[in-house]
Amino acid sequence: MRPPAAPPVCLLAVFFLGLLAGRAEDERATIREAAAALERGVAEALPYLNRLSPYSAGMILARAGHYDQAEAFLARALAAAPGDFKVLYNLGVAASFAGHPERAREVLETALQQQPRNVDVLYSLAYVEVALKQKEAALRRLAQAAPLAPQRADIQKLLAIVTGDLGAFADSLAAWDRYLKLEPKDDSARRERGYAAACLGRFEEGIAELEWFLARHPNDAVGHYELGLAQSEVDPAQGLIHLEKALALKPDFVEARSARGGLYYRQGKPEAAVTDLEFAAARRPDDPIGLDRLGQTYLALDRPAEAVRVLRRAAELAPEESRIQLHFGRALAEAGQPAESKAAMDRFRQLGPSKKRIVPAGLVEYLSLTPDEQRADYRARVEKAVSNNPGDAAAQVRYLQLLLEDGNLDQAAATARRIAALKPGAVVLASAGRALLVSKQHSLARELLEQAAAEGPSTDVELDLAIATFHAAGASVALPYLDRVPESERSGDYYLARVQMLEASGRSPEAVAALDQALHRAPKRPDLYQQAAAFLTENGRTPEALRLLDQAARILPQNREILLMKATTLELARQTDDAEHLLNEIQNRWPEWHAGWVAHGIILETHKHFEEARQALETAVALGARSPEAYYYLADCTLRSAPQRIDAAQAAIRQALKLAPDDPWIQSLAGRLGQVRTIQRDPSGTENEPPYTTRLFLLKPPRDW
Repeated sequence: MRPPAAPPVCLLAVFFLGLLAGRAEDERATIREAAAALERGVAEALPYLNRLSPYSAGMILARAGHYDQAEAFLARALAAAPGDFKVLYNLGVAASFAGHPERAREVLETALQQQPRNVDVLYSLAYVEVALKQKEAALRRLAQAAPLAPQRADIQKLLAIVTGDLGAFADSLAAWDRYLKLEPKDDSARRERGYAAACLGRFEEGIAELEWFLARHPNDAVGHYELGLAQSEVDPAQGLIHLEKALALKPDFVEARSARGGLYYRQGKPEAAVTDLEFAAARRPDDPIGLDRLGQTYLALDRPAEAVRVLRRAAELAPEESRIQLHFGRALAEAGQPAESKAAMDRFRQLGPSKKRIVPAGLVEYLSLTPDEQRADYRARVEKAVSNNPGDAAAQVRYLQLLLEDGNLDQAAATARRIAALKPGAVVLASAGRALLVSKQHSLARELLEQAAAEGPSTDVELDLAIATFHAAGASVALPYLDRVPESERSGDYYLARVQMLEASGRSPEAVAALDQALHRAPKRPDLYQQAAAFLTENGRTPEALRLLDQAARILPQNREILLMKATTLELARQTDDAEHLLNEIQNRWPEWHAGWVAHGIILETHKHFEEARQALETAVALGARSPEAYYYLADCTLRSAPQRIDAAQAAIRQALKLAPDDPWIQSLAGRLGQVRTIQRDPSGTENEPPYTTRLFLLKPPRDW
């Protein structure tokens, strides 16, 4: 499917007169001068722009199409007003236009926290997520936006494109129908509708639509490509004619080259196929389907060594695709590598038949439900599947995951043993074992993972088994499991697990060496640095943790989580001035990121700067902070800085209690707030300031800070 024709248009709708409205005459004159100077270039306009507010300057630059500069000015505006929805939204869109989709997503997600049903934000986020190749996430946004604005043609168009890319062709066809009712003159939409119909197997309807389009646009390469794909299913010779026409119009059309190569292969012409498939693989080296086709073609040409090379890469890219594992196993056998061939064929048998790629109708409707409705729907389908077929081990694993999420541990244990008794194969057993491991049911996880390792050993299973054994039986029992992992397959996660086990065994020098190996294996994985720094700090090695975070900050200077962890570690090391300096830098670079404001607020509160802490934490909550820590500290510093705002403090502690009802610190503060309220209501009572205490500052911030 084709990408959207244009970025979100909302920012471009800022009219010049609207910008002038409500301004003083001298400011309006400056705005007019800046806009006029922009026609000659940004450099000439800067003296005028710098006299305006950063927001006004940013909007003028955006309207003129200078999105990089607009983003910089709007970021300055946001630093001055971090919770301003208007600034957040326009900064997000400007970043999208400027080609900075990661920043755009972060800012727009913050805006969505404030207005969850804002259609412009939902659409802009979906557009950005398509650019980031996160199409499932984009589809969720569009499914929420479409019912809110059924007359928005742009939403229906993007919805049709994304559902088609995800293989949900029934939903794609329905979205194209809705779009064409709104935009009936869009011929390219008729073309895409026809292609979606053909992908659903409605070839007569799809071919007719595509032929109608090509009668009006005979030189459209995409139309010939899509008609070629549709006709190759019913008349391969006719399909080949259209694929060749597409390539005559656009010789570097990778998809058409790949399709023609695949068609040649199906016709028993590998000599003709190989050139097209090599062309496509060179330009799409991470496409497992294209590599799989090329590997099969090499086998047909009796070139097994080359087949092994490309099929190995395909298997790495799509480890759950059983068909690729089958082809890889065959290639290894023909190349004289029987041991590895057996492992690939075992993997193929574990995975079972290749799964259908067409998604049934109803995906968009499902995603438009609320999270609670989605969960209820999913639960009902899982329970029905388990009830109808108790021997379906995969359904039992899904049921196990639901039970673990609900905290129903007794029933989860019974279900885990039922899965083990079914002897379903290594893949299913490993999935159940990992679910138990994540939920810290270590003994049960160990049982299932041992069974999975016996059925089909793999690096992931051995590592999970070692970790489960460590927590269930101790480091001395677990380390031999780690030793079973081949040295060539020892990842950063492997060495991090080894660090923890060695430290628990009292072998600190070896643990430090393993930590170095973990970072050597994956020097650009921020989560490894975070886990390693947390480990060092928890074991009283704060200076070493700081040196490690300094190294991480040099290697990953744009990673804000690393910088935030460095700031919190500086605070633990009693280097508060340095921590404050770094937190200010974080807030200036990412003013929309609530985690920086939460951390700063907690540090300020820890040093009894209660009013400044309250302001920082209120900003964090306005930006979307929803952790119990944020609400706890907000309640506490509100009580201490503005006792008359007891209602605000109580509202914050109620939110903290909802999120962490068993936390003793939160319960204690809730009790204190209740006592203060009683004293305020009873004028004869005397209020004593409670002694100041603070929680230990969390080194590793929660995910939702």
